[in-house]
Amino acid sequence: MWEKYLREDKVWASFGCHPHNAKDYNDNIERSLCAALEHPKVRALGEIGLDYSNRNNCLKEVQFEVFRRQLKIALMKKLPVVVHCRDAHEDGMRIICQVLPKDYTIHLHCFTDTWEWAQRWLNKFPNLYIGITNVVTFPSAKSVHEVAKNIPLDRLLLETDAPYFVPKRSPKGTRWSHPGMAIHVAEQIATLKNVPVKNVLQATRKNTQFVYNV
Repeated sequence: MWEKYLREDKVWASFGCHPHNAKDYNDNIERSLCAALEHPKVRALGEIGLDYSNRNNCLKEVQFEVFRRQLKIALMKKLPVVVHCRDAHEDGMRIICQVLPKDYTIHLHCFTDTWEWAQRWLNKFPNLYIGITNVVTFPSAKSVHEVAKNIPLDRLLLETDAPYFVPKRSPKGTRWSHPGMAIHVAEQIATLKNVPVKNVLQATRKNTQFVYNV
């Protein structure tokens, strides 16, 4: 189903079992995952992690096991990990520390929490990069604005989490986000940091090249 998309130029892949689906993970799924990760255009394993929000009905213990199993696969295959961690920072950091070296390459995906939590992640893992999405374009997203203002440019990634988080400035009626809309993230972060948007784009391009080897 997915291989045809990877034939396209400048399209790469990351595969993993999201914590919302942790209860469905089993040995057969793991074998399929490992097979998919062998594709030459795969650049990471994820998104994987923990989600304690009321949108997830998987037991914490199940999420722990599936997260650990996939982190071990990433380590074995020497792939960066894309981490989803919602309302689960303490447990997320603890499990990562149990499995991965502290200098492992990590993309902390779709970060929407406080600058205090962002600092803890950045200080704990020196090769961790925080992804900020179009949520930063929403006036109500004060905590994300604070992260955007304070995060060093050399630890930042731009995201859309497509098809979610349509940027605030999108034409009326726009239903879905897409990767091209990451420019709105860059513009808003540049405004919040009071730096040229070119600086944000240059830094995040360099960070993306490092994390994903593209």
